Amino acid sequence: MSRRVKTQNIISIIFLSLVALLALSFCIVLLLRNAALKKEEEAVQSELDALNEEGYYTTTETQVMIDAAKDEAQEAGKESVLDDMQTQLESGTSAISTIRSVFTDQLVVADSGRYFFFPITDEIEHHGFGTEDFTFNDDGFLEYTGEDSSVEILNGIDVSKFQGEIDWESVAASGIDFAIIRAGVRGSTEGKILEDDTFQYNIENAIANGIEVGVYFYSQAITDAEAEEEAQFVLDLIEPYEITYPVVIDIESADSSSARTYEQTQSQYTSGAKKFCELVEGAGYEAMIYGNVKSFTLLMDLTLLTDYDTWIAYYGTPLYYPYEFGIWQYSSSGSVDGIEGEVDLNIAIKNYAAD
Repeated sequence: MSRRVKTQNIISIIFLSLVALLALSFCIVLLLRNAALKKEEEAVQSELDALNEEGYYTTTETQVMIDAAKDEAQEAGKESVLDDMQTQLESGTSAISTIRSVFTDQLVVADSGRYFFFPITDEIEHHGFGTEDFTFNDDGFLEYTGEDSSVEILNGIDVSKFQGEIDWESVAASGIDFAIIRAGVRGSTEGKILEDDTFQYNIENAIANGIEVGVYFYSQAITDAEAEEEAQFVLDLIEPYEITYPVVIDIESADSSSARTYEQTQSQYTSGAKKFCELVEGAGYEAMIYGNVKSFTLLMDLTLLTDYDTWIAYYGTPLYYPYEFGIWQYSSSGSVDGIEGEVDLNIAIKNYAAD
């Protein structure tokens, strides 16, 4: 064998030896890394075992428990609501009041054997009074007992021919500040406009005894033109008198299927009320809309009437009506000196005579 071949063989052996050493080193590194990972894994597992022994849980285990707790809370909540409803009904609370106590973020209205739900909106200003802000005194009059020192209420009544001949001197002496007097009505079937039989007597004697006065008209208008006709009738009637409180359109639902407004739509009611108020304010008076919770939900879209004050009819406390109001008719069975029989009682939270 030549010297050259021997040299080549030696080089090959050395190269292969180096490759073998590198492979061995790599294997040793891998073994060491695996051993380190194994120790790391054992350490982590040991830590998890320790946490579990001390009452801690993994994220997955925690989420499972949260979901189970939610389901349990929902079931418990349902049972609690049902138990509360049952207790209320058994104690004599009406069905509508019971339902209202559950759906606190909505206005609930009962009509024709059905219940209607209206989400309470921030598109309309809220009055901000609390459930404990008004209480009845020993004489049956409503008083403000809240903490806002800027609130000053005025006592009022609303009257029509149904109160007969009123002794207005005695009414004034009893502490009544204002009276809303019925100017007239439109017949619910024939649609004829009539002046209230006692309008002239009531308004002249109320003013003569220092009582601030406003007027209202019971509307049965079925068109905008009829609503404007009603407003003009009232404006002509009150022209000789000093009217210091609002001129009001009274919007109430039809009592029977024979009423001309029986199939009146919300859009028609809303438009008619707006036309009445526009004409009244155009003549320089304060316009107002009277109604109950049903009037301001089912019958009218109040979001389209926010330019005008409302007179809410709701009997008893707390007031089941969240929106801003100027007058609250809180009783239909009040007693006031100078009036035989029952009369509607009101409070005004604005002094319209001073505006």
